[in-house]
Amino acid sequence: MNGELRFRKADINDLDAIAAIYDHAHDAEEAGLVTTGWVRGIYPVRETAEASLDRGDMYVAELDGKVVATGIINQIQVNVYLDCDWDFKAPEDDVSVLHTLVVDPGVRGKGIGPAFVRFWENYALEHDCYTLRIDTNARNTLARKMYEKMGYRETDVIPTVFNGIQGVDLVLIEKYIGTEIQKKLREMRDEKYADFQAKLTPGIDRDRFIGVRTPQLRAFARDLVRGRAEDVSPETAERFLVQLPHKYFDENQLHAFMISEIKDFDRCMDMTEAFLPHVNNWATCDQLSPKVFAKHKAELLDHIYRWIDSGETYTIRFGIGMLMEHFLDGDFDESYLDRVAQIRSDEYYVNMMIAWYFATALAKQYVPALAVIEEGRLDVWSHNKAIQKAIESRRITPEQKEYLRSLKRKK
Repeated sequence: MNGELRFRKADINDLDAIAAIYDHAHDAEEAGLVTTGWVRGIYPVRETAEASLDRGDMYVAELDGKVVATGIINQIQVNVYLDCDWDFKAPEDDVSVLHTLVVDPGVRGKGIGPAFVRFWENYALEHDCYTLRIDTNARNTLARKMYEKMGYRETDVIPTVFNGIQGVDLVLIEKYIGTEIQKKLREMRDEKYADFQAKLTPGIDRDRFIGVRTPQLRAFARDLVRGRAEDVSPETAERFLVQLPHKYFDENQLHAFMISEIKDFDRCMDMTEAFLPHVNNWATCDQLSPKVFAKHKAELLDHIYRWIDSGETYTIRFGIGMLMEHFLDGDFDESYLDRVAQIRSDEYYVNMMIAWYFATALAKQYVPALAVIEEGRLDVWSHNKAIQKAIESRRITPEQKEYLRSLKRKK
């Protein structure tokens, strides 16, 4: 391509140039030089550009200072997109859409179309959108070949009335441009498992679940930490651990498993502290269980106390979980029971962990844990839930279970 090609956001001063490009495209269509399927006076028209300029989502390409191409970039998925079973499932805020890409017929053959698409891809990456969607008329074979060459896939062809044009067979096209790790996760996806996970994890939208099974995630995490994951460089794995927050539940699960594999205590703790503010569900919280913590209990305890006092739901839950995991056996002290018993929260997932902690304590340190229950030092809900979970445990004797039943409190 000769000359300097530049891309920028359009403004009202570009309206006449954009409308002229639309007219030139219709001229070429009517002369049989191109086959876009567009119709003069119906779409695209000057009002198409005016509406886009009002929304602020019109972009243009300039060749030596002259506007020679235009396209609309936003996250608006037209109704027909809802009928498509996209290969790359994604939440709306992860999708970028390119509409009405038009290159002036007078400069065709100079690679401006592919250059505009690459501009869109870079724009999407800068805005944390990794799923790209576009459509074209099935008759537009040149556009279809261009997208195929650029790594896009045709997902569906849907008959429709499109932008007022009757009898359109609309080709829906997509591409995923996420990181190597995100691509690997998508290769392992299981839609039915994603449905199952979503039901178990309230508060997170279904489209945030890719659906990777836990054993696969654990194995992938080990390979990433050890630098032996296929097609993923150690540098990419390191970047993943600092690129927070993640969009997908599966990414958070993978992150938790990776941290759990780190063998250096200081580095593991730094990664844990950085990740905890971004933990947004009970499953990820409970999967975060660094193995190295067992070898550094003295240092760990101060962190646990800070987590418990943090005021953040899943940070508190994590702190209680670590106290339960590491300090109910040989390193037990009755003061730990006191610390957990003092916690008061309106959050279900905090109170459930308190109950779980005391149910486990009743199995491992029965006498001092029982004293807390007998004295009624927990809130009523946590008190009764702890008894319920203890009664369900095989580690509690029948006699102990019978006595615990007698300690239930009325709400």
